[in-house]
Amino acid sequence: MLGRRVSIKFCGGCNPQINRAEIAREVGKHLSSHGLTVVFNSFDADFIIHLSGCSSNCAQKFSNSDIPCISVAGTMIDAMVVDESQIVSEIITRIVNLFKLKMKNMSQKEE
Repeated sequence: MLGRRVSIKFCGGCNPQINRAEIAREVGKHLSSHGLTVVFNSFDADFIIHLSGCSSNCAQKFSNSDIPCISVAGTMIDAMVVDESQIVSEIITRIVNLFKLKMKNMSQKEE
């Protein structure tokens, strides 16, 4: 997964129901350990995590990017309620699995 960039894009933080900074810190640490580069508020990435503090989902609402993404809006990930204690692990699992699948598909095409 080396060379892949994941951007964490934040909302303005006007009504946070989750600790966005802690989630971003933990996600960044785990993704880095998988060889991914984590950047913030950038569209120069292979994947974007839209990290909104509440269900208004402003981090994604005002984005017009076609880059693959995951949307965290309060305690929901892609419109599914997730226990707050599981948000980080769910994000990591989804992103790592996506990149593993992409790498597998690329290696199959080369054969």
